[in-house]
Amino acid sequence: MRKKLGVGLLLALLATCSLAQSDSKLIRLATLEWPPFTGLLLPKEGVTTYIASTVAKAAGFRLLAASFEWTKTVEKGEKSPDFEGYFPEYFSQEREAACHLSQSIGTSVLGVATLKSAPIKWAKLSDLAAYRLGVVDGYLNGEEFDAAIKDKRQAVELGTSDATNIAKLRAGKIRGIVVDKNVLDYTLYKLKDSTSVVFNPRPLARLTLHVCFKRTPTGLVMRDAFDAALKQTDLAKLEEAYFAQMFSVR
Repeated sequence: MRKKLGVGLLLALLATCSLAQSDSKLIRLATLEWPPFTGLLLPKEGVTTYIASTVAKAAGFRLLAASFEWTKTVEKGEKSPDFEGYFPEYFSQEREAACHLSQSIGTSVLGVATLKSAPIKWAKLSDLAAYRLGVVDGYLNGEEFDAAIKDKRQAVELGTSDATNIAKLRAGKIRGIVVDKNVLDYTLYKLKDSTSVVFNPRPLARLTLHVCFKRTPTGLVMRDAFDAALKQTDLAKLEEAYFAQMFSVR
């Protein structure tokens, strides 16, 4: 585990160093390790990075991304002079006010994952209040669920990443977690675990993914150019081609 973390940090540092190069055609974005959406060791650095890079290229830019933990990703994307923004971000009114959000570059289906041996059955959101659920610190989890957390109607346990929460769930240290279905499926695929964890078929939320450009004149220009190219892009076709390539090596 320590060796893998060291490699990741080294790659992130190398990517960050590259950001110092002055190039007016660069879109420099902070991101996170969130496979299969983003990840330094994934093909093309993840499906969302691949889509964002393809759109940026069509807009006349070259996208350069560097990975950090999520809270650091948001901080660097919003405040650091080394970045023009960050991605992927869920849509929310708060985020829309904080940055120039691109149009959607994908969708995330959030739900509750549990051990197969101890499922959680729920018909309405209030049914989940009986359980302490794992969430990632700084992530959005859908307006209703986040409102329940804010109002202390829903108990949660904060984790630093989805990988951490999935590990806690598999070890039986927490009853359930909120996670994206693709993230869970990919993580379990890499762990060769197809039996221990289940994803409740009732989605908690379906959230769109966006690039969050800084709320500056430059950020607005980049966002508008990005969106113009995005309108001419077949996202479903790019995503389908990406996953076909990724899983062809099974």
